[in-house]
Amino acid sequence: MIEKTVVFIIIFCLIVMFLADIISPNSIRGRGRQNMPAALPYDVHDFCAYHSHIVLTPFEKGGARFLFDCLLPGTEEPIEMIMLARSGIYVFEHVRASGWISGMESNEQWTEKIQMGYGRKPHEEKFKNPVTVVEEKAANVKEALKLENTLIRSLVVFPEFCLLNNIKVINPNVRVVTLNQLLPAVVTLNNKTGINLTQRDINAIYNELVKYELVPDDEGDKELEVQ
Repeated sequence: MIEKTVVFIIIFCLIVMFLADIISPNSIRGRGRQNMPAALPYDVHDFCAYHSHIVLTPFEKGGARFLFDCLLPGTEEPIEMIMLARSGIYVFEHVRASGWISGMESNEQWTEKIQMGYGRKPHEEKFKNPVTVVEEKAANVKEALKLENTLIRSLVVFPEFCLLNNIKVINPNVRVVTLNQLLPAVVTLNNKTGINLTQRDINAIYNELVKYELVPDDEGDKELEVQ
């Protein structure tokens, strides 16, 4: 009788542990990110162009080339990532945020809301309109290259654990996406456009812009890790 009781208690404990693991917050987050490549663990602080580059590497098979941290002449902020593809030039801005994101193309600031717990008021933060930022950087690229007829598109990328709750952007050449939406968004833009640049054009533009890439030294690497 005692042995049966011990067995029953062990089984009961195993069932409780199994159920606790299923409903735990960590398990929920894991299921929510199950489609994310194993090579892309990140949080708000280390979210950067590295992750977008990995997502978009399939474009390299078609001749696309990438540039990172380009500080163009006369500008103060580097461009985190540029993709040169047959369909045109893509300029990327990565936003380190979390929670619910809302904002309009015409707003000076956008809003980040983070739920603090059941029954508690969400924590709210304001940040500079990323569409304005990325469009200015795209304009700088166009000015630097003197390519009036080359299509330049802008993409604002948030971590995939953000919820783009109320985003309104009218410009057809701008996309605001989370990381898991990035590849289909760029594929759609690419397919709509057709060929704007030859491989020779891509290589020439790359050679023109690569000299503006910031190459961090050891101290720079440490600063990037902190950011």
